[in-house]
Amino acid sequence: MIITENIKLAELIHQNYHLIPIVTRFGIKFGFGDKSVKQVCELYGIQTDFFLEIVNAFNDKDYSPVKNLKRFPLSVTVNYLLKSHYYFNQIKLPLIEKLIHQLKWQGHENKKNKSLLNKFFNQYRTEVNEHTANEENEVYPFILEVEKNYNSNILSSEFVIILRNKSVNNYADTHSDLNSALLDLKNIIIKYLPAADNSEITEQILVEIFDLEKDMADHTGIENSVVIPVALEMENELRKQLS
Repeated sequence: MIITENIKLAELIHQNYHLIPIVTRFGIKFGFGDKSVKQVCELYGIQTDFFLEIVNAFNDKDYSPVKNLKRFPLSVTVNYLLKSHYYFNQIKLPLIEKLIHQLKWQGHENKKNKSLLNKFFNQYRTEVNEHTANEENEVYPFILEVEKNYNSNILSSEFVIILRNKSVNNYADTHSDLNSALLDLKNIIIKYLPAADNSEITEQILVEIFDLEKDMADHTGIENSVVIPVALEMENELRKQLS
């Protein structure tokens, strides 16, 4: 089903509750009554077309937002990606950590198993933190500068120096280490750790991890299929002014 601006936002969430964190990531608060997607977006000052591309991509694995997202300023897409970073680091990962602390085993197995699981979880969280920090401090600022100079059609002297030493190509496809660390974390829980006494917590942890994995895959897809190619096209045009 393709989500349109006229569908009621409450209906949308009833149909797919996995969209809850995507909706709230836009700053939308619950209690919006029977307002349509368009009405809620207007209420919160959100570009309805952009919102629809994101929720459709998350709602339907066969829906590709790439072509339409390229129509929006990179600054709009980057702002959404920054909100995703906040969600990963400040909400999702702390939730998984909290659930890990609730796991229980008998006797000395409790400390040993928790220590092992925390080791792999902390390794993954550190890599996510470092990866997102690099994007926020290095990648996104450079991309936004590319867009700014491209739109003005005049290269600032400061950016000329930067452009001679950096390229969007340097930042393409840097997510493989994250995928490897996440696979290690999943395998520790699924294959190797003895079953916890409160195995329902283990189930919750796995559900949260797989949700995070899908969310990050979609996030990476937007970066690699939209942000990087568009920024690189702009960069290549700017480089013509250097020769």
